[in-house]
Amino acid sequence: MKKRLAYFGWIAALILLTGCQPKTDLDKIDALKKQVNKDVKALNELNTNTFIQLEKDFIVCDSSLQYLPEKELDGVFEKLQLVDAYIQQFKQTRPVMQAEMDSTLARLDLLRADVETHYLADSLVAIYLEEETRQVEKLSNQVAYFKDRLGSCRKDVDDFKKKK
Repeated sequence: MKKRLAYFGWIAALILLTGCQPKTDLDKIDALKKQVNKDVKALNELNTNTFIQLEKDFIVCDSSLQYLPEKELDGVFEKLQLVDAYIQQFKQTRPVMQAEMDSTLARLDLLRADVETHYLADSLVAIYLEEETRQVEKLSNQVAYFKDRLGSCRKDVDDFKKKK
């Protein structure tokens, strides 16, 4: 009885595992599009909820450096320089990321249409899917990087504001 139960449990687990994974190229394309849309939303939220206020707070902190005692200035100045570097990096990179996300979504739409109509050979679809997967992973990693960096910048700026 236990053997039979274990056997059916194993079969059920396999069905669940294979049922959760994308099976077709169309499923893979849809999963990639879903991830890009999630990253677009995350990037926009990062810009509106974190970056804009961080930049304003940084300007206030930077202008009040002159009022700090000399012994505290070195440590704070280095942290604020790093915050400024990340702010500038985000300002330069965000529009590029948004454009890459838009073009990735457009390419995925075209690829989906080509797969649906069987316009491309399976070998080409596999190559394009691999390329688009790398692009989506790159964009997701960039969003995660900026979430982390701007979050740590937010902490540094908040720490400085407490010292004033």
